[in-house]
Amino acid sequence: MHRQMQEEVLESVFVEMDPVLHGFAGVLVELSRVGEGYAVLETAAGRGDRLLEFRTRSRQLAHAFFEAEVHPAPGWGTMLDGEAVIR
Repeated sequence: MHRQMQEEVLESVFVEMDPVLHGFAGVLVELSRVGEGYAVLETAAGRGDRLLEFRTRSRQLAHAFFEAEVHPAPGWGTMLDGEAVIR
């Protein structure tokens, strides 16, 4: 017998992005409880492409990963014309 996993969205945040730099206007970041574990999902706005899927049984790790995706620490970003960009 196949058991269907229940999914409950715990938090959901839309993060705006520059379409010229990233190819889309933003991403939807969701933290969900799935069965006995947790998932962090990141989906491109408009296109619906799944950019990230992270699964864990650890509630603390899932929350930390979600926060890191929503509020990334400043660091070196992508290279533009040979120069590193802080984001």
